Amino acid sequence: MNKTMSDDLAYVREIAEAGATAPLLGGRFLMWWGGIVTLAYIGHYLISSGTLGVPMSALAIMWTAFGIIAPAGYFLLMRGFPSDKPGQSSVGNRVSSNVWMAGGFVLFSLFAGLVIKSVLEGAASPGFAWSVPIVLGIYGMSQLVSGLIAGNSVLKAAGFIAIAFVGITVLLIDRPELWLAAAFAAALSVFGPGLMLLRNEPDTTV
Repeated sequence: MNKTMSDDLAYVREIAEAGATAPLLGGRFLMWWGGIVTLAYIGHYLISSGTLGVPMSALAIMWTAFGIIAPAGYFLLMRGFPSDKPGQSSVGNRVSSNVWMAGGFVLFSLFAGLVIKSVLEGAASPGFAWSVPIVLGIYGMSQLVSGLIAGNSVLKAAGFIAIAFVGITVLLIDRPELWLAAAFAAALSVFGPGLMLLRNEPDTTV
């Protein structure tokens, strides 16, 4: 009986440890958001710096398109996400999912306020520029917490990179280079790590 209980406890412990170190499954979502945000920031830089030679009103068109395409692509990815991926209930995956969800709520509230303020005042709010370090701060905290819980060095490094760029982008406020730095930060801290996570995802249920 004792041997059976010991074997059972060893098995439970093995399952728990495997769950704690299960691969993170958010790679495709990080790639999507990191990629589309990087492109949007590059587009903002090209327009605001005069490189494209188009009026500043093009920014409103670009960001409106972003506001439609970005969530639509995300929901399509959610619908196509395999339901049989192993490790979905692991601590790392649950923490990562929840911390990014909380970050998403913060950013939604931020941009909803900025859009409403801009509509009421009839001009783009200066707060949009200040949204960049806030966005990168959310990225940094989400990646760092996910990395610490899951023991993932790539996400921990990504978190510190995003956090470092919070200060860098504050220094560039009111300059076109702000958006170029933001694009670089999003690519390094979200898109790149997402690609690495996706490559490490298991294909089938164990």
